[in-house]
Amino acid sequence: MDFKDKTLTFVTSSLTQGGAERVISILANQCADMGANVSVIVIREKNVHTYYLSDKVKCYHIHTKYNKLKIIQRIYAIRKIIKNENVGVLVPFLSIVSLYTLVAGIGLKKKIIMSERADPGVSIFEKNMTWKDRIGILIKKAGLFRLADYVVFQTPDAKNYYSENIRRKSCIIPNPIDTENLPIPYKGEREKRIVAAGRFSEEKNFSMLFKAFAIFHEQHPEYILELYGDGLLRNQFELLCRKLGIQNAVKMPGFIKDLPIAINKAAMYISTSNHEGLSNAMLEALGMGIPSIVTDCPAGGSKMIINHGVNGILIAMNDKQGLISAMDRIVSDDKYAEMLSLNAVKVREFYSKDKIAERWLKLINQVNIR
Repeated sequence: MDFKDKTLTFVTSSLTQGGAERVISILANQCADMGANVSVIVIREKNVHTYYLSDKVKCYHIHTKYNKLKIIQRIYAIRKIIKNENVGVLVPFLSIVSLYTLVAGIGLKKKIIMSERADPGVSIFEKNMTWKDRIGILIKKAGLFRLADYVVFQTPDAKNYYSENIRRKSCIIPNPIDTENLPIPYKGEREKRIVAAGRFSEEKNFSMLFKAFAIFHEQHPEYILELYGDGLLRNQFELLCRKLGIQNAVKMPGFIKDLPIAINKAAMYISTSNHEGLSNAMLEALGMGIPSIVTDCPAGGSKMIINHGVNGILIAMNDKQGLISAMDRIVSDDKYAEMLSLNAVKVREFYSKDKIAERWLKLINQVNIR
């Protein structure tokens, strides 16, 4: 299919860290490689990009002063770009960015595709949630998606959370895997490292991971745990590790740009989240053949990808003993671990960036002719 006549513009808060930002960079680059006219509007002042954008993608950086009028300035700047530049269908990610885009586009007759990137059932009263996350949830609950021309969900569970009116103008498109830049599956003996990644926040439930690892480590002292990421709970995690006596076996290197390269040889990947959209880190771990243990949490991203006991292991949320047993099974049964690995790498084909980008571009065409 020829995509040279397709024009789309992603809108994002930044291109540093964050799963949604990562997905935008992959999709923008791939859609441009497939011939589409692609641009990205970045509404924060930071010019530093953790995630690479191709020279084929036009990037608009919005610069605003730090004052009480910052939000109005951002909306005005977005509107100016929409009016004066070659902007097609607008694709904002995350709720606050979607609201900015919606207001900026009033009267300009531009189609807007919004996207649910998280668990829509999360409460605003969850512990240690940032104020931006709380505002984002309130915006969605106030009916943000009703104002979109179309809505993209990552999973069936997320889609089914919403009303029939929203479901009628929606579809499911999972996250892409950047197979071109993802390391090939490691074939040698795996290093005695257990890896996890994510923001140091309550919903990731890393406390359970530390507690499970402490018990596992008593029987397997040769293994270390590496937790990639950062956040408000870092000090709390460090105190917990000292309390559990595992501080010398746990490393927390922070966010790193080339996470897949860092974890490719690990013995296993673990996600203990109590809610998750569709985890990029999980997809990449599976794509590299790392035996993976993941909680079966809302909004169903893990169970959509993982066939329990075939290409990974699903455990119930907050099931510390289930996690310990799964970890022990992987390190104690080489044939089982190898089987998980061989089956896991098949996600590279099913969720490759070219296939996912093609689905987005076909959707752009469908929305344009509505």
